[in-house]
Amino acid sequence: MQGHDILAAAAQQDGGSILGMILPFLLIAVVFWLLILRPQQKRRQQESRMQSTLRPGVEVLTKAGFYGTVVEVRENEVELEISPGARIRLLKVGIGDVVTPGQGTQDDTPVEDRPDFPGGSDDSKS
Repeated sequence: MQGHDILAAAAQQDGGSILGMILPFLLIAVVFWLLILRPQQKRRQQESRMQSTLRPGVEVLTKAGFYGTVVEVRENEVELEISPGARIRLLKVGIGDVVTPGQGTQDDTPVEDRPDFPGGSDDSKS
């Protein structure tokens, strides 16, 4: 009988060690899902909502870094006016963000006319 007790105790220890080996992998998988996959899914959903709500007249920032105003919205693409008379066609997935009025730069002065611009008109007078 002692042999059976020893075998039963060894079997219980092996079952515990398998659980002990699987548990760290499960914890790593849960942490990976919480820290990487879940936020990425939320970002994707938020981006698709933003792209589906694009309307003409909205100012946007493209993923390439261009500011533009939406002129026309089609099924998968958008037409932007990036400067007066200059229009580009862009896929909706190329739109990075919708610019709110208070978010852009407040100063519309051209860079060459600013006082801190090197080689400006103020420097040439001296």
